[in-house]
Amino acid sequence: MTAASLPGLGQNLGRRLTVVGALPALVVVLGVAVQLAAGAPNHPPSRQHLVKTFEGLSATEWTLVAVGVLVAVLVLQPFQVALVRALEGHPLLRGPLKIIGLPMRAVWTFRWNHLNARQQTHDPDGADNGKLLAAAAAMSRLPSRERLLPTRLGNTLRAAEDRPADRYGLDIVVAWPHLHSLLPERAAATTDDARDQLDAASRFTVAFASLGVVSAFLLSGWWLVTVALATAILTVLAYRATIAAAGTYGELVNAVVALHRFDLLKALHLQLPDNTESEHKLFKALSLHLRQGWPLDVGYHHD
Repeated sequence: MTAASLPGLGQNLGRRLTVVGALPALVVVLGVAVQLAAGAPNHPPSRQHLVKTFEGLSATEWTLVAVGVLVAVLVLQPFQVALVRALEGHPLLRGPLKIIGLPMRAVWTFRWNHLNARQQTHDPDGADNGKLLAAAAAMSRLPSRERLLPTRLGNTLRAAEDRPADRYGLDIVVAWPHLHSLLPERAAATTDDARDQLDAASRFTVAFASLGVVSAFLLSGWWLVTVALATAILTVLAYRATIAAAGTYGELVNAVVALHRFDLLKALHLQLPDNTESEHKLFKALSLHLRQGWPLDVGYHHD
């Protein structure tokens, strides 16, 4: 479980189904439907064939298409977490896919070492301050070397996930449902919006890639080249949007932790810590309690 599997608990369900679920599904369904209606795969696609096919559809048939899209959205909605985890690269570290994932992680390990060495360079003249700042910014989007994943998205989300544990001892993955329920309305809405953007961008990434794969079986010649190039470009753009959304979501979650982590302790009737050392110890114990059910051997504080 990663930071990507932390949905906000207050999202508008209708908006999520529309933006996160329905629109990406429509991309695939309409893309395939247009190709089939235009004559593929038996004939080269043509505008005349497309118009004739769509004009011949009855209201009942259009209704069946709409119902099919809705059913697909509802069925696939519970798999959103698995989809994001796949884009993070977790499946590439298990089974036969290791042959792909391990070299990809090795590349990120090399990059981590390079950035770490650069940001620690002593430069009394300040000639390379820009490079040092750029290296530090890049390192902030990477977890520790031992926790690197094969993809940029995975490393961006894992870095955001690890930061509360490093700073405060709090495992934000297990603590998030409790903390989210205590947030002010504006803070909760902001993090929920960022999560929606992350989920929508990840769905569009998979939708464009899927459309490209299906089109390879339906088209040929210049049609295939054109559609393959277009879907490849859209897939890359959607994936970059997913990374940007993940960075924003991670920053907002960490801002929430910085501002409201003590609200969690108050709600659980635990004594507030006096210093950073006792805070780290308390949050680590609380994380073990929430994650693994370990006894929380601390006194309650009822104010």
